Amino acid sequence: MRVLHLFSNAKWTGPAEPALNLCLSLRKLGVDADFACPPLPEGVPHTMVETARDRGIEPILRFRMGKHRHPLRNLLDSMALGRYLQANRYDLLHCHLDNDHRIARWPAQSLGIPIIRSSYEGEGFRSPKRQRRLVFSAARILEPSQVALAHDLETFGYPERSMQVVPGAVDVERFDPAREVPDGRRWLGIPPDAFVIGIVARMQTHRRYEDFFRAIRMLVDAGKNAHAIVVGRGTNQETVGKQPVRELNLTDRVHFPGYVSGENYVGMLKAFSVKVFLVPGSDGTCRAVREAMAMGKPAIVANRGMLREIVDDGVNGFVYDGGPDSLYACLSSLCDDRAKEREMGRAARKCAIDRYSLDVQARQVLDIYETVLSERQTGLPG
Repeated sequence: MRVLHLFSNAKWTGPAEPALNLCLSLRKLGVDADFACPPLPEGVPHTMVETARDRGIEPILRFRMGKHRHPLRNLLDSMALGRYLQANRYDLLHCHLDNDHRIARWPAQSLGIPIIRSSYEGEGFRSPKRQRRLVFSAARILEPSQVALAHDLETFGYPERSMQVVPGAVDVERFDPAREVPDGRRWLGIPPDAFVIGIVARMQTHRRYEDFFRAIRMLVDAGKNAHAIVVGRGTNQETVGKQPVRELNLTDRVHFPGYVSGENYVGMLKAFSVKVFLVPGSDGTCRAVREAMAMGKPAIVANRGMLREIVDDGVNGFVYDGGPDSLYACLSSLCDDRAKEREMGRAARKCAIDRYSLDVQARQVLDIYETVLSERQTGLPG
């Protein structure tokens, strides 16, 4: 089986790593999967290409495939893709973003190649008019959540059998608490026995950081040995993060390492006792929650968007109502019962392996590929 994955964004952001990881995981299952992404000018660092090569895949760089629609460039790309597909026969095209889907629609239809479309919008497609034609040109829509599936079924009236939930996945070998990684607590000067609440999110005004800091203040006022780590950056980091922390007299308890990547990022997750997630951001699949769970950290998530689908409330974390008082109650209960924290952490790690590993996701996607091709051979509608 040959499958060409298309990704119309040169930036290493959002769904870039999940798309590349899926392609690599499918290769391990015997799928001849290729990955195409836009080139960058010579001399400009291309993290996506470098990462792909480091992981053993040579990306196809033949198409412009800009992130945004451009009538002339899209037409040229569509024609070039058609010629490429005639010379290099694929059984399926797997599109990951709107513009690569637009580019692929005409050549796929003319050559009779089914399109599989992954969505990374946790609450469903946000632009129905723009995406209606794309949705109906796909043999399958892979939704990241039940919330997204229900939204898109109601919005588009697309056949339910042609939409399937495929949860986001993480590399449970990379995010493994047993691995030796940089010591995040030592780096930030946090005591080894402290209860550490971690959050990974851009510092933006809509991310409800004020609730997070209020809950930390309540923990400190209650005499808890609590510290917080805020991983991320943003143009509003002073007003959203550092200024409120100063006003709440939490400068010795809240730590701002900024943007952290590579092994340092894994080490920072390992430094957490628990992971908090307040509001889904640009990554609608909320991958940071699954990464922390893979590291054996209970996840405490607000009941917003698809977050409640990731965490089993009371088993591997908590789903709370979104207010600071409820967040404080969840944090306080685990701070006071470290054995329960560890038990939930083990359950979180098991959940990540059983439900959110790259292998589990790739096998689910492979089953979908095989079903679509079988339908095509028997003449059934996609």
